[in-house]
Amino acid sequence: MTAKRFLLIFFFLLSFQLGFSQADNVKSHYVPAVNGTKLAMDVYFPENYNNQKLPLLFEFTRYWRGKEDPKTGKPIASLSKRDKYFLDHDYVLAKVDVRGTGASYGVRTGEYTPTEVKDAWYIVDWVVKQPWSDGKVGAYGTSYSGTTAELLCATQHPAIKAVIPGWSDFDVYESPSRPYGMLASSFIAPWSQYVNWLDQNSVENLGVSVRRIGTNIPIDAIKEHENNPIVLKALTASPYKDSKFGDFKFEELDPLHWKKEISESNVPMLVLTSWLDAGTAEGTLLRLQHFTHPQKVVMMPTSHGGGSHASPFIVSDSIVDPVPSVAEQLRLQLDFFDHYIKGNDKNVEDWPLIKYYNFGEESFKQSDIWPPKGQERIKYYLDTHGKLNTSSPNEHQGKDEYLVDFSVSTGTNNRWTTQMGKSILNLDHRNAADSLMLTYTTAPLAEPLQITGTPVISLSLSSTHEEGSIFVYLEDVDPTGKSRYITEGGLLLEHRKLSENDMFKEIPYHSFRKSDASPIPIDKIEEVRFKLHPTSILIKKGHAIRIAISGADKDTFDKVPAEGTPTLSIYRNKTNSSFLELPIVK
Repeated sequence: MTAKRFLLIFFFLLSFQLGFSQADNVKSHYVPAVNGTKLAMDVYFPENYNNQKLPLLFEFTRYWRGKEDPKTGKPIASLSKRDKYFLDHDYVLAKVDVRGTGASYGVRTGEYTPTEVKDAWYIVDWVVKQPWSDGKVGAYGTSYSGTTAELLCATQHPAIKAVIPGWSDFDVYESPSRPYGMLASSFIAPWSQYVNWLDQNSVENLGVSVRRIGTNIPIDAIKEHENNPIVLKALTASPYKDSKFGDFKFEELDPLHWKKEISESNVPMLVLTSWLDAGTAEGTLLRLQHFTHPQKVVMMPTSHGGGSHASPFIVSDSIVDPVPSVAEQLRLQLDFFDHYIKGNDKNVEDWPLIKYYNFGEESFKQSDIWPPKGQERIKYYLDTHGKLNTSSPNEHQGKDEYLVDFSVSTGTNNRWTTQMGKSILNLDHRNAADSLMLTYTTAPLAEPLQITGTPVISLSLSSTHEEGSIFVYLEDVDPTGKSRYITEGGLLLEHRKLSENDMFKEIPYHSFRKSDASPIPIDKIEEVRFKLHPTSILIKKGHAIRIAISGADKDTFDKVPAEGTPTLSIYRNKTNSSFLELPIVK
């Protein structure tokens, strides 16, 4: 598949057409925001709207609020099934092109900038003053617009009553910009190309044009986008969390930056996400533990956006319908909005704090606290002959050497590439990949083991090169020997220094700041300790736990080092031990 064809498929997925245009019930506006910058907005009304005052739901997007035929100017149906669902239940919808995108004016000085957040206050304030508004608004979205839904709370506008961020970003540096401190050109490069085409209204590449406001093509607005940064170029030049991405540091470009404002807003939030969608699960759990506004969480086993199942116990090489189903996901969202915006009692306060999928058991569990009650942390030590044991090693000089194999891969349908609209596939047979890595496996379990939370890996490690990366995969091995992917973690080795952070207690934290980065000394043993992405899985009786260690993921992350092949030494002895720490729930 060519890069252009892949991007066009992604564009189609983002703007799934249902033949529903609401042509007679949509009004387009330019609304002034920060410094008078005009933002394009389409307001959609229910089919049988009859001048009554209604609540409004926002979607702030950088993927165009609408599109049209470039030859005729005729609007093209672009509302999603979810959009129509909300309209059918008597909500007005507002689709907004954020600053520097679509038909809006302005220059993008980064993604999710503080200026973009402040813009949203002006848009909300304009809406609630309109004669059709009942003064109550909410917001929803998936991916980028999921994050903007959350960031709307940071404006603290009193009209905002509820938001639903779906599969959204939380710490933009760690996910999705530079996972593990690394560059992942496999999905950042096509996303960068795609959004550049959108910002420049590249009809030649997209085959459609951005929807205009009024009768004229927004040539002047699009011209201002010429100064937007090229995302891939900006990310390549910004390797650290305190680097500037455009005019702002990464640390200023995500909901984490607005913790105080979002918490103080007290806006109820329904968070939809997946264990296997980039780093969104970790962000969801950090928000749940450390932000104080009302939250409900549904942690699913799905691809990005919830369109397909992703459990490696259910899915192989074919797409499987998600759980909850799309219809159930829509009902959940409507009940949440109806409860908090319309005041219709849907018993939302009685929902559990978090409902989360449990792999292996292949069903949902729930809890009103996080971490769930009964969690404790147990160490499994790396030992001789590829064993993983709960007892510490007896050897005095034990170690294993691993010549990094740069052909190792988690495939092209994994937790990172699903951010580009792909389903998660082929994580149910990891044996071939395991054979290219350094693996350590427990004996078959005599009793079932429930893992729920954030695993941690601690490696006593040395390398023959100053540059390198490390990846660790947690896997379930069934009685036939078949291994399945559960979760993963990684680290660019220059970021190995540990730092303190109030949001991470038992979990190691890396600042990813330039001042904390340094090459790893050649052939010197260092402790490299990092987290894996959180998960929940029942390891059944007779199954085993495996970790697989590599220095590459060729189909996702850029090669480190660019030249040369390091040999990694993993020490597993009395003096220098290495271990996996698992969050066990009894």
